[in-house]
Amino acid sequence: MKKTLISLVSRNKFDRILILIYILNIFDYLFTLVLVSSGLFIEANPFLSTDIQGIGGFILKFALPLILLSYLHIRFSVSTVKSENAVKILLYLMLSYYVIINAFHVFWLCWAVVMFI
Repeated sequence: MKKTLISLVSRNKFDRILILIYILNIFDYLFTLVLVSSGLFIEANPFLSTDIQGIGGFILKFALPLILLSYLHIRFSVSTVKSENAVKILLYLMLSYYVIINAFHVFWLCWAVVMFI
């Protein structure tokens, strides 16, 4: 019973992290659109650099991450305790990556506002 409760609490935290990663991904896309549309910045991601403002950018930044994070949610819900640790490490790495990327975006947005307004 105790293991089951610990597992459920762990999975709720896991779901919150997945949602936070998706939200940070959306903000990454929105910040990128604003910075690229200013004409002062370019997209550093080679997959998005050609079609960031088109349907390809939307699919790569909204639909594909939603599908992948949903898949992770399903896989985690049926995983064993041993594999949960590996998934948690990967999730925290992804979360850290998106926090850093969004921090850079906020920095560059503030820089652009200060320099050009």
